[in-house]
Amino acid sequence: MHSRTNISRRKAFLIHLSISAAIAVAVVALMMLVWYKPPFFSALGGKHILLILLGVDVTLGPLITLLIFNPLKSRKALRFDLSVIAVLQSAALIFGVSVLFQARPVFVVFSKGSFDLITANMLSEHDIAQAKYPAYRSLPLTGPVYVYSEMPSDIKERNQLVFSAFSGKDLPQFPQYYKPYDEHGKVEGSAAKPIAELKQLNPGLAAEIDRSGEASGRKLSDIGFVPLRAKYQDQAILLGKSDGKVLGLLDVNPWPGSAMFRRK
Repeated sequence: MHSRTNISRRKAFLIHLSISAAIAVAVVALMMLVWYKPPFFSALGGKHILLILLGVDVTLGPLITLLIFNPLKSRKALRFDLSVIAVLQSAALIFGVSVLFQARPVFVVFSKGSFDLITANMLSEHDIAQAKYPAYRSLPLTGPVYVYSEMPSDIKERNQLVFSAFSGKDLPQFPQYYKPYDEHGKVEGSAAKPIAELKQLNPGLAAEIDRSGEASGRKLSDIGFVPLRAKYQDQAILLGKSDGKVLGLLDVNPWPGSAMFRRK
């Protein structure tokens, strides 16, 4: 006669929920501290991705355990049932984490007077291999790198980029044109708009904007902002007007006309 477990259905559910919650905390830490450091998390809609992932990992697995766990079954049968649940839940978690990894931000590209947030799945292996600087031939693993990009002087290349833009692939998605950000500070700084304009666009956040500027240690007269385009939510990057140095990122509307502010 097969031995039976002395664990109740409720206890099995709570054990499974505790394990799932611990794994979920680790995934959140990985996202928030390594791949999607704030405010890039909100710029890429990380909250919605995370809710789906945690819904599968924290909720679905333990609920299945609650539904099918039967203490009257033999230990062998229960081990088989729980092993199947664990395999399915692990597969879903691995798939979800891989999606997050492929969608992580890798470059913040300054071009044509604004920034674009580029994710790993926006760049092909061929594009990455074409980068002229070795540092950009591999994708960063611990957060995005700031780079500078400008239209090439060759007419043929410029025309190709124009036609490519119509198909949805613009200059920031071509690593072959990436250059070190710090070497073009005057161009970047000159593109910065007055901080007063940012406060006008976000009247309810004026105090927060001022605090962010003051935290940089610079005079407000030497601080400007440049819009950051992102897949989910556009933001504003504070720059030093004199040198283009990145001073901070703000989760605020960077565009004249709120309709252009993508927030879902």
